[in-house]
Amino acid sequence: MTTIVRELTVNDIDEANRVFREHFMKHEPLLESYGKCERLNASLDESAVREGLSLVIIDRSEGADRIVGVSYAGVLSANELEHSWNELKDKKRTKYMEHIAYFLINIKRNAQFFQRYNVPECLYLKVLVVDATMQRQGLGRQLVTALIDVGRAKGFALLVATCTGCYSTKLMASLGMECVHSENYCDFKDDAGNVVFKPSAPHTKASVMVLEL
Repeated sequence: MTTIVRELTVNDIDEANRVFREHFMKHEPLLESYGKCERLNASLDESAVREGLSLVIIDRSEGADRIVGVSYAGVLSANELEHSWNELKDKKRTKYMEHIAYFLINIKRNAQFFQRYNVPECLYLKVLVVDATMQRQGLGRQLVTALIDVGRAKGFALLVATCTGCYSTKLMASLGMECVHSENYCDFKDDAGNVVFKPSAPHTKASVMVLEL
């Protein structure tokens, strides 16, 4: 297999969205309990893509370039995180996706990486996805390694990712990222005391991983 890693451009968005929907939405641990992920109209945000911080890995082995992985990343500031928290913290959560949004904002806030490392912003890896038919070939590692290089070239002090499954957590740890905070899914409950997230084993917690660049 011949692959290259390059910047994700706006011209790639449609194909990247296909990879995202087919190979991320169906395998994301937080969505396992939802059961309707095929109905979600999730897509990559064009303004975030235009930041020039996201990457794709291209398979060239079959004569035509094909996106087989995406690292969707952007700038996250301490002010933006706090603004998002203030918008969500007092809202009543009745829908499953509202619980996910709250959980992901809350775990980043609880990790306190901006305070710990005394930085105002970071490079945040929002989504890492690899074509399910091409996993275990090091494509995710290539994408994250390239993203680390991008972060350093752009002058970021930190690369941060929230890993919702054990495999992504192990990958980030193998690349030198440190777990600064984790939360067990069984501890996150709705107002009635019911556990919200019930992913299959071995996915039991989410972890915020940080690398000093």
